[in-house]
Amino acid sequence: MISSAYQYYITTYGHQKVSRFDTHKKSELRKVYNNIVKLNKKSPLYKVKLTDDVQRFAIDIKEGSRILKNAILESTDSENNGFEQKVAYSSDESVLNTTYIGNHYESEPEGIAHRIEVKQVATSQINTGDFISSNRLDLAPGHYSFDLTIGDTAYEFQFKVAEGSTNLQLQEKLMKLINNSNVGICAEVLKDGNGSSALQIQAKQTGIHEYRKVAFQISDEDSSKQSGSVAFLGLNNISSPGQNAIISIDGKEMTSPSNMITLNRNYAITVKHVSAQGESIEIGMKHSLEAMFKNIKNLAGSFNSLYDLAKKQEEREDTNHKLLQDLNYITKRYRHVLDSSGLTVQENGYLKPDEALVTQAVEDGSLENNKEEFKSFRNTLLRQIHMISLNPMEYVKKTMISYPNPIKGNSNPYQTSIYTGMIFNGYI
Repeated sequence: MISSAYQYYITTYGHQKVSRFDTHKKSELRKVYNNIVKLNKKSPLYKVKLTDDVQRFAIDIKEGSRILKNAILESTDSENNGFEQKVAYSSDESVLNTTYIGNHYESEPEGIAHRIEVKQVATSQINTGDFISSNRLDLAPGHYSFDLTIGDTAYEFQFKVAEGSTNLQLQEKLMKLINNSNVGICAEVLKDGNGSSALQIQAKQTGIHEYRKVAFQISDEDSSKQSGSVAFLGLNNISSPGQNAIISIDGKEMTSPSNMITLNRNYAITVKHVSAQGESIEIGMKHSLEAMFKNIKNLAGSFNSLYDLAKKQEEREDTNHKLLQDLNYITKRYRHVLDSSGLTVQENGYLKPDEALVTQAVEDGSLENNKEEFKSFRNTLLRQIHMISLNPMEYVKKTMISYPNPIKGNSNPYQTSIYTGMIFNGYI
């Protein structure tokens, strides 16, 4: 036999994702145990009428408080703290964007860190073949080959020109052969409006090196099979040579074969376009509005879920109004802080996150000024959650039987065993 309370707990909350904040050290569990012992010494003896609704309400508020606790801890965690988290920014994302890759974003000062002017974007070498008639074959059938040299490595490509095929079919065959080789180049067939086509080959890597003028070369002078395909298709015609990116950082010019540049091991920069002459792009750190609003939204959602449980029990006779009163007291006490931070307290008691107000609070500095008070709000909420977690039966209606001995307190497990007992009562 399994109790209805246990079945309700498993079916309602058993499938939920476990947070890393649900795991505890031995010292934390010992602290919880000591708090339970202390609570039991001071608690009167009660009689509780455990109806199905009372049991479900106790389970709901305990689990709701756990979810709210995890949302608060997630928002204050050093890795995901949206209220402290900063992100790198670029004043013109169309020219370049940047991300912070350092280890200590919290210690990075806000504002402009560097001014960058993009003078040239890194490009890759492109060879564009000759446009030839697509519907006929102008190369003698046979077995051909050519050598592709990339750096110090040479690759030989062999292929067959079949009788009855066309120039376009040959180009498409070579395109597939090159793309499937995975040697650092890619190919595509270009077509014009006159019934002609050309094979275009491009290096995947951008830039050039001082000791190497080209990214790749194609030749069939020393190939093992028939030659002539390179000249016929124009495979070695460089239509666009590779070039390095040229950027000026705080007035100091530098070059890079790639458009991905790491600056001082703190900023990863992706160059997209040349900046306007004489204009520089500013990069630096700022508060992450996205992370901040996400955490405020999660916090409000978890609070509202718990508040909703308390609100629904307001009219019931088998529960008291203590949970609703406690939550209202906390939001009323910190209402001015919440409202000025973009987390407005509604007339019905629920919290409403407003992205426009959060943005305004960041820009005018009110969120930074209220940081300590907002932290106090979260800590007060965590203390309330801790009390709910220790004894959810405090929030149901009960009949007091006797007071504890005020002179000599005894450790009585009765108070907290009500919740545990209702779940495992009849459990076999």
